[in-house]
Amino acid sequence: MNIKTLVLGFSLLVFSTGILANDEQETNDESNAQESDENSRRDNHRRKRDREFSYSYIEVTSIDHGMDLNGAGADPDGHKFELSLALGDSFFGILDRKRSSGSQFGSDFDFDTDGYGFGFRGDSWFASYTYNTWELSNSEFDVDTIRVGFRDQLFDSFELSASYTWNDFEGLDNENGFQVGLAYKISSSFDLIADYETLGGDFDLDTVSLGIRLNF
Repeated sequence: MNIKTLVLGFSLLVFSTGILANDEQETNDESNAQESDENSRRDNHRRKRDREFSYSYIEVTSIDHGMDLNGAGADPDGHKFELSLALGDSFFGILDRKRSSGSQFGSDFDFDTDGYGFGFRGDSWFASYTYNTWELSNSEFDVDTIRVGFRDQLFDSFELSASYTWNDFEGLDNENGFQVGLAYKISSSFDLIADYETLGGDFDLDTVSLGIRLNF
């Protein structure tokens, strides 16, 4: 075997080794790209999941009403209990109870409401219907409420909500209302919540609530 043959063989070996190395590098690059894409998909799914709002929760809050009854102001206060339960990916059920008391013209009175209904939801919007019974002193009447609103994550720990309501009062005119609220996440399960809601018409009712939400 002469020197030319050795040189030619060595050159072919070096050339072949380079091709194999390039093929291996391309394979590694493709594998890394696939792994990066998979990680990106998992991160996007995790972020989407983290942005989803819970519709299974219990809220317990203190409430302070401001209302105009017969041309005179009254400020009953009390508490509210609300249960929302997710029913699949798009539906939820609602149960709402408020108990409050106050005084007007030197007389004490109670203002209690009970409501239940159902709703639809998307990524950040929701719509609901509730059938409510309002009891003011010895008077009782029904109120049908349709609510349309949204929930938005302002920051990692803050949630903003707002909604519009249309209310059909038994024996009275229909009235519009508005609501805005904030929730601060203190853990994966608990939120501190603050809410303001107003309703025009014969009641001229404003309600402020402060409390806690348990997500489950």
